[in-house]
Amino acid sequence: MKAVETKENPDHESLAEDLMEQYHHQGVPVIDLIKDLAKSVESHIIAMAVVLLEQQARVYVERHPVLHNGKLRRDLLSSDIVYFDTFPSIRRRTLLYKTAVEYGDFTINHVLGCMHGCQYPCYAMQMSKRYGRVKNEEDWMHPRIVGNALDLLEKEIPRNNHQVRFVHLSFMTDPFMHDPVNCRVIPWIQELTLKIIDRLNQEDIKVTVLTKGLLPEVLKESYFNTDNEYGITLVSMDREFQDKYEPFSVDATKRLAALKELHDAGLKTWVSIEPYPTPNIVKQDFDGLLEKISFADKIIFGKWNYNPIVNGYSGQTEFYTTCADRVIEFCNERDILYHIKERTPRSSIETQDLFAEE
Repeated sequence: MKAVETKENPDHESLAEDLMEQYHHQGVPVIDLIKDLAKSVESHIIAMAVVLLEQQARVYVERHPVLHNGKLRRDLLSSDIVYFDTFPSIRRRTLLYKTAVEYGDFTINHVLGCMHGCQYPCYAMQMSKRYGRVKNEEDWMHPRIVGNALDLLEKEIPRNNHQVRFVHLSFMTDPFMHDPVNCRVIPWIQELTLKIIDRLNQEDIKVTVLTKGLLPEVLKESYFNTDNEYGITLVSMDREFQDKYEPFSVDATKRLAALKELHDAGLKTWVSIEPYPTPNIVKQDFDGLLEKISFADKIIFGKWNYNPIVNGYSGQTEFYTTCADRVIEFCNERDILYHIKERTPRSSIETQDLFAEE
């Protein structure tokens, strides 16, 4: 690895520019940066330069570990890796596939992993761990984009175009993933997501989106298909619940506001109320939650699975039946399309094609 050419005792701003030029499109361990610059730059100046670049969204810092004593790390350690104007990536052999999720059609998961750290537990993380894609939760919280996603899409669209009704982003990751360290969307993930949506729309393929991040304003641009449907997951407005079970996702109030902004711009919106918590986890006003999303065009409701606290709630069947009945009544009164998920009381195959019906 070449040493960065620097003037004696450079300030961190000029060093930041030197680093960007020298390590463009590379991932470099912090320890290697320190070794390369040891003769000319003090380590705290290097740290200041990296932090500045991170604030400017010009580098991505992959922190190892992500958490320390259960808290999100924001400092810089020698074990971390700095990606200069690039993002960690993997390669895959396929991208576009038919999903088994009952309300889906085709889907794309163009990122492996997620930084939101959901503790339901996260089904996507469990499945990825089971099939050897990640080692553990720490590994899962180091997202990697599919570096050859757009190339795969060019090959797979012609092969599947005749049978695709719509494409969902995403069932195994978050297409607008939140960066909890810098409190913003991860730009490299958002950029890839938008390119995928645009490419599918060019073929007149509708896209549905689901996120716990922020839906960006750029989706209002005219070059995106107006048949696209943009959704958020929203199961509680309770801050304590979010801190415990969705610790690093976007605050529910902000999530909802971004969705409402797209609705007000005339775009189609939807909400997934899944996994909905039982009262022994959080007591909340279900009608109040429904009223907050009454502007949505579609609502999906599902019970909380794979959680012993939920399973230990003695009245869960009656509780979820009552909630499902209320969703059905609420939606029918307002001409909102709905679906009750499989394994939830009142689920029906008659409503599972709500995204295919237009």
